[in-house]
Parts: sequence; structure tokens; C-alpha cells
Amino acid sequence: RPLPWAVSAHPKRRVEDVRPIFWASRPKSYIYRTQDWDDFPNGRWGNSSSPAFGELNDYYLFYLKSKSSKEALLQMWGEELKREESVFEVFTCYITGQLNRNGHKVMCLPWNDEPLAPETNLLKDELEKVNRRGVLTINSQPNINGKPSTDAVVGWGPAGGYVFQKAYLEFFTSSENVNALLKVLKKYEPRVNYHIVNVHGRNLTNAHEMQPNAVTWGIFPGREIVQPTVVDPVSFMYWKDEAFALWIEQWAKLYEDESPSRMIIKYIHDNYFLVNLVDNDFPLESCLWRVLDDMFELLDAPLETLADGMSGDGSHGNGTLAE
Repeated sequence: RPLPWAVSAHPKRRVEDVRPIFWASRPKSYIYRTQDWDDFPNGRWGNSSSPAFGELNDYYLFYLKSKSSKEALLQMWGEELKREESVFEVFTCYITGQLNRNGHKVMCLPWNDEPLAPETNLLKDELEKVNRRGVLTINSQPNINGKPSTDAVVGWGPAGGYVFQKAYLEFFTSSENVNALLKVLKKYEPRVNYHIVNVHGRNLTNAHEMQPNAVTWGIFPGREIVQPTVVDPVSFMYWKDEAFALWIEQWAKLYEDESPSRMIIKYIHDNYFLVNLVDNDFPLESCLWRVLDDMFELLDAPLETLADGMSGDGSHGNGTLAE
């Protein structure tokens, strides 16, 4: 494969070689939302000077709906949801490939219309553990330090090169978890960059708000460094709208209005946060699992421990989320 993501055949996009990581599992959506651009990023993403992404309208969400039938989706995601943990189970079954409680395989999620990417299998055990506890992952990549470009799992680009990645993790999780996560993340700065948003636009980050962070790059004979995947804070705010809309458009709408199942999905949509984490120290073992372990440890600790650490003004990612 010439790049880590599927290259578009459209002549206008021939030179395109950089994309934000957020649409990694929704390439059709990315192409659709950027179809009106005159120029496509080549060589580098630039300082978020790209034109705006196309608006999310009903037609667009319909056009990009899952390939699976409503009946198949209900079998995979649950004819009836009893509690938030029912949703955790769906995510966990998608990661592990195990049958759900109705005896069906979960082959897709609203954010991933395909089974797991081969490189995600490298993270399977850790992903299973965190999804069971309500860290609902929708995108991830392992850190890679100079693997050959011909590597069967993580390789891309011409032969004779070497590829690199920073560990990346993106997930939905509750405000309680985010409160603990923010406390824990203070210990990991500046190694870990985070960006945390909710559906209402509440926005917490320790990254520069306009500066993209290259998370995949390759070095090839006789060429400049190629960096095809970035975590871009401006694009993340466009992606956030889409990522939250998928809870309602693809999942909640499978159920009757006002039904408990629909209300559970709506509660998650309204109250959970979307988080992305980047571990900048790619030559070392990823610390992102340790970050989440520390978060769970804090959540499992006596209440006063969490309260002690949660004082602060809540600005720019410090302190608590409580208004």
C-alpha cells in the first residue's frame, strides 16, 4: 500500500498525502466532507489553514450509513439495552471477536464499518481490558520505531524504507472517568498530548490549539520524510460533531422513541466525552495503557483521594470538569 490509508482514485486528489487520523476508519466520510476543497495537503498538513469541512446534514449521514441491515445491527448491538454496561459489552465483543450475549459476532460499530485492522490486533488485550470498564475505543495505533516499509502489518510506501508511529488512542468515556484522567495526565506531561471534548463543545487540551502533531511518518531512499497521518486539533472539532452524531443517527435510531434502549444511547451522547491521547515518546514502550491503569486505580481509590486531586479552576485541561 502506498500510504497507511486508502488512496483516492480521483484525479484532483492525486497529490494528496496527508490526512488527520480521526477518519482512519471512515475514509468515505473524509472524502465526502472534503470534496469541495480546491487543494489537498501534500508534504505536510500545515498549520490548520485548510478550508472548512463539509457540514453534517441528514443526507450526508444517510449516504454514509452502515452497509449492514437494521436487523443485523440490532443482532450485533443489542435488540434491547438494559444499562450503559450493555454498550461496553458491544465494544468489547467487537474488539475480541467473541460472540455477544445473543450469540452474534459484532462485525462493525458506527465508527468502524469493517472488522479490526491488522495493526489493532497488536493492542487487542489492552483494548479489551479498557473497553470492559467503559473506555469505549474507536481508533488506536501502536507505536512503531523504524520497522521496514515492507512489514506485512504496519508497513507502507516503497520498499527500502522505514516507518514510524506514535501510539494513539481515541475513545468515549464518562465525565467521572475524565475527571480522574485529567488528574493522572498531569504526571505525563509533556510526553502525552490530550484533547478532550464533549458534544456541547467543552474543550480541554494541553496541545497547541492550531499545531498538528505528526503521528505516522516514513523515511525512504532519496525522498524527504513523508508524514501521512496527523492529529490536528482544528480537524478534531469537525470530527467531534460527526463522532457524536453517529451515536444517534446509527445506533439510537434503531430503537423506538423514548424506549430505554434509545435513552441509554442518548445519555452517552449527551454526557460522555471524546478523548484523544498521543504518546510522543515513540521509541519507548507506549505509556497510554499506564495512563488508563492509573485512572482506574484513582477511580477505585476511596472517594476523598479523588476529591483531593480535583481542586482547580478547570481551565485548559487542569482540575475538574465540574462547572
